[in-house]
Amino acid sequence: MKKNLLTIFLLASISSFAQVEKPPVQKPFIEVTGTASREVIPDRIFISIVLSDKVVDKEPYSIQSQEQKLRQSLSKINIDLNNLYLSDANSEITRYKKKETGFKVTKEFTLQVKNADEVSKVFKELYAINIKEGSITKTESSKIDSLRKEVRIAAIKAAKNKAEYLLTAIGEQIDKPLEIREQEDIPYYRENISNNVSFNTRLNDTDDKPGEINFQKFTIKFSYYIKYSIK
Repeated sequence: MKKNLLTIFLLASISSFAQVEKPPVQKPFIEVTGTASREVIPDRIFISIVLSDKVVDKEPYSIQSQEQKLRQSLSKINIDLNNLYLSDANSEITRYKKKETGFKVTKEFTLQVKNADEVSKVFKELYAINIKEGSITKTESSKIDSLRKEVRIAAIKAAKNKAEYLLTAIGEQIDKPLEIREQEDIPYYRENISNNVSFNTRLNDTDDKPGEINFQKFTIKFSYYIKYSIK
């Protein structure tokens, strides 16, 4: 009798446990991905200009003279001199056949301009005053943070719109989002924008004059995965 009661108790416990562990019925859902992108032209271009004592047409051309002419030339083409600043200055020992012959002093300036037209004017002026040690070091967009937000919002709206029209086709409606995830495998704008922007500061093969300056637009791109429940 005791064995029968024990058996009945165990069977009741197992049945009760099985009922508790039964998984709930999952509410239907839809999974979509929305993507948005925008092309951006950089509006912060940084030019490195290196000055050092040299000889031009057999005449000494000092750093001081170069800097003075540089500032005059920039003012002439309406470039704000507040955007020109000293980024580095150094000196190194010069040698000839392992013997010290003196010091070479250099000054490196950074100039910030707004567009390709200003870049082109700057390089033409550098050529005119015999300063050819100039190069573009970095490009940026001043509105990158707000643009990122706009593209992110557009990508999420695109995902919602996709879910809505797909469910409309079968007579259903979306409910609340269950999961929202940014897709990390989609390339988008990075801080090191020089990887996304190409530029060309060609020198003419015959007279070393600066050629056409071209900036390629970079693309901000975001993609979002969203899982919606269905009403």
